Amino acid sequence: MDVSEHTNSDEIVQSRNQYVVQFMSILTGYVLVIDGGAHAAWTSPALPHLTSEKAKFSVTSDQGAWIASLFSPPAIIGYVTNCLLVDRIGRRFTILVFAASHLTSWILINFAENYSFLIIARLVAGFSCGGISSFLPAYIGEVAGKKIRGRFLAFDRICVSVGAFLITILGAFFSYKTMNLVMISLPIISICLSPFMVETPYYYLMKGQDKKAVKTLMKLSGLTKSEIIMVDIERMKTAIESQNPEISSMPELFKDRASQKALFIMLLAFMTYAFSGTIAIQAYAQVIFKQSGSSLAPEYAAMIITGVQIFAGLPSTQLIDYWGRRPVYVFSGITSAIALGTVALYFFLKDFLGTNLTSVSWLPLFGLILYQFMCNCGISTIPTVFLGEIFSVKVKGKAVMITSAAASIFLFTTKIMTPMLNDSLGVYTTFWIFSGVCLLGPLIIVYITPETKGANLEEVLILLSGKNKPKQTDISRQH
Repeated sequence: MDVSEHTNSDEIVQSRNQYVVQFMSILTGYVLVIDGGAHAAWTSPALPHLTSEKAKFSVTSDQGAWIASLFSPPAIIGYVTNCLLVDRIGRRFTILVFAASHLTSWILINFAENYSFLIIARLVAGFSCGGISSFLPAYIGEVAGKKIRGRFLAFDRICVSVGAFLITILGAFFSYKTMNLVMISLPIISICLSPFMVETPYYYLMKGQDKKAVKTLMKLSGLTKSEIIMVDIERMKTAIESQNPEISSMPELFKDRASQKALFIMLLAFMTYAFSGTIAIQAYAQVIFKQSGSSLAPEYAAMIITGVQIFAGLPSTQLIDYWGRRPVYVFSGITSAIALGTVALYFFLKDFLGTNLTSVSWLPLFGLILYQFMCNCGISTIPTVFLGEIFSVKVKGKAVMITSAAASIFLFTTKIMTPMLNDSLGVYTTFWIFSGVCLLGPLIIVYITPETKGANLEEVLILLSGKNKPKQTDISRQH
């Protein structure tokens, strides 16, 4: 009895130790993801200042749109840079490159004396965020245990919302200059945490440094005997040996019918996500609430919206495994469309028909809070789930690169078009477009996409290729 209790106690301590080591390794990346979320939402508190008389240099409404939208295209360069560096200089040095780039972007923002200087700062920020967003999920996959990996990956998404919430808080209670000075601390903190980050066993095995790989895996697993983890080392070696240029060739992505359909689905999913308005609303939150005529200050309303995002994504992790991907996607699309349609109707009655809506001036805030919850249940999360479930191992690397690049272009387009539509056709038109995309996008995608809940990769690929539905397998064995 005493021996059993002692053994259980040792196992608990071992689990705690390994999770602490894994979390501390990932923490550097989490801080940079928080910084990335802050960069994405920075224009919400920044643009009202930059377009005011208090600013050191004047920025027009059109220039503000470029400041917001030019953040997205450089992310493509960040994706490519990560792919080029991560297997050459290692994971630890790669993340330091992006941390230094994050720091540089805030320094440039703080010293910007004109519009052109600020554009350069935003381009650097976009590059940095693109690099870290493509780096961290892969790094988590290499260092986190399978029992806790999902939570670590989910926390990545939450960190983006934490960053957006942080910048809106700073924008609400501090000056523009103080806000930017405080944000310099995040990449500095990340760099200071980098010594806790471990290089991955995969990298050491790729470089033929088997002893270091064993030692690192023992540290990550909380084990003291190397014999226990040798099976995992051999499995990693097999996986690395199977990864060669021929297997990941680009032509196969476009020749294989299942891969073609999967790529088309992913492009539609990311297009729906981008033009659903979630990123544009976040980027122009204060401007939107200023137009709404709400009694609540725009900076506080924006703070509430970004704060809601932190918790809005939590239900989706349960719903997509309980209901299935397709029902959740449709539910998210319809409810998001209703929420945005309500906001569009409010602005139409107020701005176009001149109706006095003082008694319901709270409606835009309520509608956008509801939208954030519903959008995060499916529209914002399902594309990432699909990305991991509908591509074969052979083409996944190239598929991720193509869809990520396309997503950056879509996000750039929606950010640049939002203020232009608001000025020329009215903000209600913009919201009706977003509402229409939320409704039609998921319906079209669900119509052409098989349900992936409980199906392994082979079964999904058979369904995508147009063949008969495979015989049901024992899903309890699927990981």
